[in-house]
Amino acid sequence: MSRFFFIFLLFILIAPTVSAESYIATRQELWFSDSSYYKTSHHVKIGKSINMDNYKVFGEFGFGEDINEGTPVGSGASYDYLRFGFTKTFYDALRVNVNYRSKMKSVGRDLNWIVINTKYKF
Repeated sequence: MSRFFFIFLLFILIAPTVSAESYIATRQELWFSDSSYYKTSHHVKIGKSINMDNYKVFGEFGFGEDINEGTPVGSGASYDYLRFGFTKTFYDALRVNVNYRSKMKSVGRDLNWIVINTKYKF
């Protein structure tokens, strides 16, 4: 009974400051090298973000296709896509975004990277 009361109390304290949203997003990338187009990348992803005070936690998963120049759509290299991370704002001026991304390819090596973005408003 005390555990239920504690969870209920915690929910009452946190619930007014928490919001969440679900979304579907797409992303298209055109790759160039020395001003010459050589590849297109398409992503389709489903995501969830949760906002609490000045924190934002998010996660996305989906699929995509890398298409080399001259290759028809649907004939490129497919992959699964995963991204998650958080954004934190300090003093309403400094925003830090940290996220992990992964392209899990069906053929070849997977690509994984960590991205850290900062933005200071003045």
